[in-house]
Amino acid sequence: MSSFVRKLLVAPAAAGLLGAGAMLGAAPVQAQPWDPGCQATPVNNSAAYSTCYWPIQHQVKIECRYWWAGTGSAWATYERRGPIAWDGQQSWAHCDTPGTLQEWEVETFWW
Repeated sequence: MSSFVRKLLVAPAAAGLLGAGAMLGAAPVQAQPWDPGCQATPVNNSAAYSTCYWPIQHQVKIECRYWWAGTGSAWATYERRGPIAWDGQQSWAHCDTPGTLQEWEVETFWW
């Protein structure tokens, strides 16, 4: 079997596995830096929020994926940030499509 034919067979299979993982709610990888007293929490694999338990400004930052039709079988990602919140308030951000949350983290501001 030629290399070209193998590539044609592997690309749809890989795309199908990625799609199945998203539909079944497979947990994405979390990126959250160490920050005592702050946490980011995912919700239904589609959104996330951040909360800090001490007086500091914070913001949730998420990364979502979407199907990039221009390349045929590749996932592309985009970033969203929630509003800046203070202390125990929550900062929320949502993906455009349910089940596409990839990463989430808290960003803190010291001003």
